[in-house]
Amino acid sequence: MHATLWFRAVALGLAGIAAATVGFFLFRTPVQQRIESQTAHQAFGHTKINLLILGYQDDEATTDTVILAHLDVDRRTATLVSIPRDTWVPIPGHGSSKLNAAYAYGGAQTSAKVVSALMGGIPIDATVALQPEGAAQIVDALGGINVDVDEDMDYDDNNGQLHIHLKKGEQYMTGSQVVGYIRFRHDAASDFGRVRRQQQVLKLMMNQLSQPQNWAKLPHILTLARKDVATPLTDEQLAALLQIYRNVPEDNIRTFTLPSKPGWVGDASVVFVDQRWSKLIGNVLFTREEPPQDAVLVSNATGIPDFDKTIIGALRGGGWNVPTYVTQPARTSSVIIGTSAAAKQLSKTFAAELRSGGATTLVIGSDLAPDTE
Repeated sequence: MHATLWFRAVALGLAGIAAATVGFFLFRTPVQQRIESQTAHQAFGHTKINLLILGYQDDEATTDTVILAHLDVDRRTATLVSIPRDTWVPIPGHGSSKLNAAYAYGGAQTSAKVVSALMGGIPIDATVALQPEGAAQIVDALGGINVDVDEDMDYDDNNGQLHIHLKKGEQYMTGSQVVGYIRFRHDAASDFGRVRRQQQVLKLMMNQLSQPQNWAKLPHILTLARKDVATPLTDEQLAALLQIYRNVPEDNIRTFTLPSKPGWVGDASVVFVDQRWSKLIGNVLFTREEPPQDAVLVSNATGIPDFDKTIIGALRGGGWNVPTYVTQPARTSSVIIGTSAAAKQLSKTFAAELRSGGATTLVIGSDLAPDTE
């Protein structure tokens, strides 16, 4: 499994495409904000940009990594949603198969059509398809990173030239060690664990590039990444993204995975994404429409404590004003409380009962709990 493919996505993202990770300054002046919005309009025609990042194996024509990124220029936010590569999806003209096979039937364009349909028909502005070469050298160009390894890892694959020997705990890693860490999937969590480690390393590299001593390395990193990139984005658009997102604060970068569960189709191990939530996330996060700006309190009453990250990540990434949220005991029915424009739109989006009351509140009950088991 070539998770180095994913890492190339990270590398290019660090150059300004996927996550716009470079926090050169924590604050912008109104003039800087206006310039960045103008730059986005000139390069893309709007200030909310959806990019599909694919890591692909050329000889197998499959994608081991699928990341859908939403970049909101005006809010300086970057939200990255990982979609499991084994997700079972319909591929136009070819029946149903794993998502990673879509690339073989028409390249990045077909993968984008499949992902767009999975998310409810969202617009995708551009694709970035990346090959595995050069992952380690990009990490090394940053001087390596410190990683808190989540478990002991011992694995050797002589045929695949993969040797992973890491101990649990925080440690400095070179490029080749990081590649091994994010490729490892020989534990109970399998691909889900690998996705979690990918997101962990992504955040660490974002932080690394936010350090002033690394700013001068960006042109070199962009050059390394460009060698193995297939994308319709022009050099001017890549440069525009780098300029736009050089000020994104760390707290404004969010990552999560589509709600899903493992399963089987015949003797094939696959992943079933919760169709309802993939479309809800597409609706609230990847739309270009500006949501009402009334403050919304979100209450997670699904009975799944860690589902907060997905709900809040999607809403805040999509521009909803969610200053705070709470976790409450599970309740059967979802409900929207309030009379504001935000309450009315949320009631329509989530197909939940609208009740009049005080502050606008979105209560997600067990009826909307994702199918993850």
